Amino acid sequence: MLKVADGPIYVFTKDAVLRSVRVLEATKIHEHFPGYLAILRGLKLAAPERTVRSSVIWDLHNRYLRVDGEGDPPVYVRPFASRGSSSLHTFNPNVAGSYGASSIRARGKLVEVIAVEGEGQNAVYGLKDDHAALAFQYLLKRQVPIGALTAFFYRDYGFQLEEPEPDRIIKMFRQEFGLESDISEEQEAFETLFLDDTDSYSANDLELLNEDAQNG
Repeated sequence: MLKVADGPIYVFTKDAVLRSVRVLEATKIHEHFPGYLAILRGLKLAAPERTVRSSVIWDLHNRYLRVDGEGDPPVYVRPFASRGSSSLHTFNPNVAGSYGASSIRARGKLVEVIAVEGEGQNAVYGLKDDHAALAFQYLLKRQVPIGALTAFFYRDYGFQLEEPEPDRIIKMFRQEFGLESDISEEQEAFETLFLDDTDSYSANDLELLNEDAQNG
């Protein structure tokens, strides 16, 4: 991830996060899009490996979709719905089962985008050729606003920045998920899948984390 200069810690404001949720709800994103993002992220972190284990999907859910801390069973939230009414809702799925090799092969559109080899704990996941175009075809109806997705995924995280600059946080997101602008293959995937709404987020969408929390 991008290393930032020493400075105060900023977080997205509640209003910015709620706005991002409304934008994502209106975008009509398939419920399994997070699984695709998890594999993108996992492959970026595991480079130069070309496959990853299902644990990368579990990791993304726990980092960015979980809402109940240490609750058991875990509860997740997502503003993704490919059809029906769009509303932010909680769910507590069997993530491992939902994204298991046999489940992916048996149903859903994710199998059109990713390649799965092996079974059970030995299964490995990769991306098919032209995965971004396939993901857009099978998992999206329109491009996903990158600023909105960043604000939602990073809603519980603080960033050490000299100035409140959302574009730097969006750049961190792009680096983490294998969508960097200076790597041609990653930029091509970004342009296929995402709408650059960086200008929709300003310094007013970040606020200082209170000093007690910083020192705690």
